[in-house]
Amino acid sequence: MKIRTLTIILFTICLTSCGQNTNSKDCYEIKYLDFFGLDKMEIVKWPKSQLDGLMKMDFTKNKGKSEIKTNFIIPTIVYQLKEYHPSCNTEIDTVYLNNILEIYLKIREIDSKKLLNKSIEEKIDFLRDDFYSQVENVNYLPKMITTFDDGPFYGEDFQNKSELNPIKKQETEFGTLIVSKIDDKTILTSKNKNGEVIWQKSITGLSDRNLTELNFKENPMEYNSVATVVHMHSEGERFTLYLKNNGNFMFYFHSW
Repeated sequence: MKIRTLTIILFTICLTSCGQNTNSKDCYEIKYLDFFGLDKMEIVKWPKSQLDGLMKMDFTKNKGKSEIKTNFIIPTIVYQLKEYHPSCNTEIDTVYLNNILEIYLKIREIDSKKLLNKSIEEKIDFLRDDFYSQVENVNYLPKMITTFDDGPFYGEDFQNKSELNPIKKQETEFGTLIVSKIDDKTILTSKNKNGEVIWQKSITGLSDRNLTELNFKENPMEYNSVATVVHMHSEGERFTLYLKNNGNFMFYFHSW
C-alpha cells in the first residue's frame, strides 16, 4: 500500500509542477488553488493507467495506518473540475469526470448516493463546497498538503514574564516574527504591528524534542489566499511554518 501511495505521490508532484502556466478561466471560480500551486497550472488529465490505479485503491486502508495520507490528491482533483463545468466546456468527457468524482468520494468516504440524480453543475458544486470546508478547517488542511516532511507539529505554548532577547527577526505583512533562545528551548514569537504578542511557542519536533535552532531562509515570506507561509530551516533541515494571514498560528512541518 505504501509503495502504491508513493507512486501516486511522485506522479502528483509531477502533475503539479510539470503543467504549463496558463491564464486561468473565469468561467467557474474555484478558490484556494493558489495555496496548492494549482491556480495557474494548465489542466492535465491523468493517463488511463494512473486513473485505473486510483480507481482500484482502497483509501480506507490508509487511514490511521500510515504517515503518508492520500488526502493530498483532493486538490489535484478539484483543480480539474473547471475543465468539465458546462460554463467552461461544451464537450465534456463525462466518463473521465465521473471517474474523478468517484475517486474524490472514496477518499472522503462520502456515499455516492448523495450525487445521484444531480446535474453536472450540481456535482461539481458539491465537490467544490466540500473542498472549501476542508481547506477552511485548520485541523484538516495539513492532510491536503503534499510533503514528505514530518508533521504537522504545533509546538508548546510558552509564556515568559520578561521580554526575550531576539536572535533573529523577520518583518511580515501582519507584524514581526522573532526567534529567541531560553535554556534548551527555541522560542518563536509572533507580534502584530503594534508590537503586541499574537502567540509564543517553544518549537518542538519528533517525539516532542526541543529543536536547537531556527533560521529564516532568504526571502522567506509567501502569501496566498489561505495562509502566510514562512520558509525556514532548523538543524540543517527544511522547516515550513503556516500562519493565518493575520499572524495567528496554524501548524508547521519539519523535514526528516
